Amino acid sequence: MTEIDQPAPAAAPASLSPPRVTVPGRLRLRTQALAGTGGRARLAILCAWAGSRCIVLATAAIVQATGTPHGAAGVALGGRGTLDVLQSWDGRWYRTIATHGYLLIPGRQSDPAFFPLLPIVLRISRLVGLSYGIGSVVVSSVAFGIGLLALYELVRTWLPEPIARRSAVYAAIFPMSFVFSMMYPEAIAFALIALAGVFAARRRWASCAACAAAATLARPEGAILIIPIAAAAAQAWKSMPTASRGRAVGAALSPIAALVGYSGYLWWSLGQPFAWTKAQAAWGRSFHSTGIYAALLSLLTAARHHETWLFRDGIFCLVFLVCLLVAWRAGVPRAWIVAGAAMVLLPLTSGAFTSDARFGLLALPVYPGLAYLARTRRIDLGIRCVSIALLIAGVATIVLHWP
Repeated sequence: MTEIDQPAPAAAPASLSPPRVTVPGRLRLRTQALAGTGGRARLAILCAWAGSRCIVLATAAIVQATGTPHGAAGVALGGRGTLDVLQSWDGRWYRTIATHGYLLIPGRQSDPAFFPLLPIVLRISRLVGLSYGIGSVVVSSVAFGIGLLALYELVRTWLPEPIARRSAVYAAIFPMSFVFSMMYPEAIAFALIALAGVFAARRRWASCAACAAAATLARPEGAILIIPIAAAAAQAWKSMPTASRGRAVGAALSPIAALVGYSGYLWWSLGQPFAWTKAQAAWGRSFHSTGIYAALLSLLTAARHHETWLFRDGIFCLVFLVCLLVAWRAGVPRAWIVAGAAMVLLPLTSGAFTSDARFGLLALPVYPGLAYLARTRRIDLGIRCVSIALLIAGVATIVLHWP
């Protein structure tokens, strides 16, 4: 007699057998499988993060030790710390702010153009015994790891789990991802933007507001979070109680509140609430209606004016836009596509492609767009190999031009 054919045992008396709520076998197995898949995916993401950071640090150490290639002014090599390459270029401005605070020099490049969250983090790292250089590399690298895990959780709310996993892995080894271990605020902003998206998807509006405001204090692109957060709030509006609606509105407006707060601080310390916009203009970041046309024109004449590095930023800008288009076709929410496009295109309205390869790193839908393209093992392997090779090249050429 088979197990199915055997008679069921007699039921125990109600007083001796309390009722139990059982979970269907298939549902239980599926839940366990999903949990196991998530655990393996997070382990793979952390391995990609650790491997990519080892590549960045090792390449930077080799460049520093050998003194090659010979860099531009302001990036000294040889005889100094092995992480000096990762503290170059804008790193000195953040170090100056952390040490002396802000100072506006009208008509000249000055530090109010750099937002305050990274200098605050550097000051904290100094208080716990780390130098500004070591502290910035450690904080940026750790923040990047957190951001990758948050990116995975966010993309899982948009697309199937394998795409979410590849998205985080590709972000870890992306050719420009060496910036996420430099004395730059991009890694902190990346993590906060991804966390804000996760909290918005889970309707945890207070946490979303805190992350969105902090992201804006790290990089001005954080203000663009108002678009996806407002879209998430609108989608959940009818099902939310009144108190939750107020928190959702607050979360959507939190980036604007952060900008107002920064302006208020500059008003108090420098007497000019819009010192950061004036400083941005001195750095060539004033925006014009014909800026994108001027940027395209500058790209066409880059070789003639010995500005061939603009081609790097132009190529990455094109890659970002293609990946955003693919992400939209794959099913990424439209609000996130619009926000990502704004992060890539708004800097061009200043009339130049300069550093757009770095700014576009914060357009999170780029990574699921790239992952959606790699649906075969051959394409996936190709993307990984090319990305790692270009990542090494990117670190090795930091001394030649700012990212």
